[in-house]
Amino acid sequence: MNKFLKKYWYFLATISIFSLYLFTHFWHLLELPVFADESIYIRWAQLIIDNWREYLFFPMNDGKTPLFIWMMIPFQFIFSDQLFAGRFVSVIVGLGQIAATMWAVKLFGGKRLSMIIAALIVTITPFWFFHHRMALIDATLALLLTLSLAAAVSFLNNKSKLTYIVSGVFYGLAFWTKVPALLFAPVIVLTAFLPDQKTYLERFWLLVNAGAIVIFGGLFFTTLKTQPAFSQLFSRGNDFLYPVSDVLFHGFYKNTLPNIPVYLSYFWTYLTPAVSVLILLGIFMRSRRRQIFILTLAALGFFLPIAILGKSVYPRYFLPAAIPITIGASLVLEELIRLAKDKRQALKRRVIMALVVGALVANLVTSSVSFIFPALTNSNKIPFVEPDIVQYLTEWSSGHGILETVSLIEEQARHQSVAVATEGFFGTLPDAILMYLHRRDVSNISVQGVGQPIRGISPEFIEFSRRYKSAWLVVNSHRMFMDTTELKLISQFCRPLNGPCLQVWDISSLRDKKP
Repeated sequence: MNKFLKKYWYFLATISIFSLYLFTHFWHLLELPVFADESIYIRWAQLIIDNWREYLFFPMNDGKTPLFIWMMIPFQFIFSDQLFAGRFVSVIVGLGQIAATMWAVKLFGGKRLSMIIAALIVTITPFWFFHHRMALIDATLALLLTLSLAAAVSFLNNKSKLTYIVSGVFYGLAFWTKVPALLFAPVIVLTAFLPDQKTYLERFWLLVNAGAIVIFGGLFFTTLKTQPAFSQLFSRGNDFLYPVSDVLFHGFYKNTLPNIPVYLSYFWTYLTPAVSVLILLGIFMRSRRRQIFILTLAALGFFLPIAILGKSVYPRYFLPAAIPITIGASLVLEELIRLAKDKRQALKRRVIMALVVGALVANLVTSSVSFIFPALTNSNKIPFVEPDIVQYLTEWSSGHGILETVSLIEEQARHQSVAVATEGFFGTLPDAILMYLHRRDVSNISVQGVGQPIRGISPEFIEFSRRYKSAWLVVNSHRMFMDTTELKLISQFCRPLNGPCLQVWDISSLRDKKP
């Protein structure tokens, strides 16, 4: 039995981790209600299904490249639950992320043990776990960037022109997924410094090759210039980032630099303290110092532009920075385990190393389980950092009550037609409602966004609603400012942590009022 395990441990460990991944990621995949951005992306996919000629590149109008949206389209036909279909894509992407990270670790000189550690980190740490269960773009972006990085390192190792081209293609596809792929360029360029003991001329050509990969990816991206909405890809940047000139010359750095410790704390929380400590230890570890130093610079190369220029920054924006951190942490933990088992080391040193390894592994597992367990059983108790609590649990962007509201609308439509006005024009309202109604019988239903906050109902909607037997309003309680004395509250669904409630009002009585 021992010989069998010794011979096949890598295969068994790999199968076990993939099985663990599938179980933890598919189990209660819909536990967290739909998030605003998920509803927008899935709704875009549905519009493409309805009229691909008009909507195939529609996401570009909102500053998003379309690849991830296209990826979701087939699964909208396969699964009846539209949100499950969207999140299914990210779960499958996560399987690719495990494989890609293991490949990257091997190319960075890691042995089988470090590849297994990397697979485990991607499977259980909150940063990876959460985004592989959400219909968001960031996980797909991270996968393509990981593949581009791995192919670039593979080119350095074997000089194959194929991997050189593959790296550029993956980097171009990353651009087709999300424009911030641009910030990963320093990571690819830094691979030129991985080989040691190179002459200045050899290093120069390594830099040229790395730069060519970046340029190739950029040229791939510019193929989107054939679309009229190409300029819109950069129009949303000012919503999230300050202009460089404002930060450098107009003192805006005073607003951004104090936030850097907060942003760094996201990695401590979501990648676990163990992974963060491993990276710090690696910088001082002689055998891995060069690799870990470059990987750390790579992570900072992606992190710092967002942190320094960031106007409205959320943790998911930093997910690609977790790629080099995950690779580095895996290499360092493997080295620590090797030192703990090395009989040439003094017993005291081996014991200390074993205790350090034990403490780090225990922290990695317990920190991850404390996030995974509520994610699978009670999403209202997920230990998010503060910005994510607001996004996913307590504000308008949280989809609490959406599914129940759709059920109420469909039940009403079985008896009489209903015109539904919703707060907002896009996002959780009305996109999430429309998302769930796609490819269903909506002959008795109309859903229209009327903006926010709600101070009254426009005469245009009142007149339109006369075509229907009943008229409803769906609104968040903290954005409802109109007089409700003559309205009937049909139902409300309150968010956790004293967040606002999603309310459904019958506003049919407004049609009886004289202008």
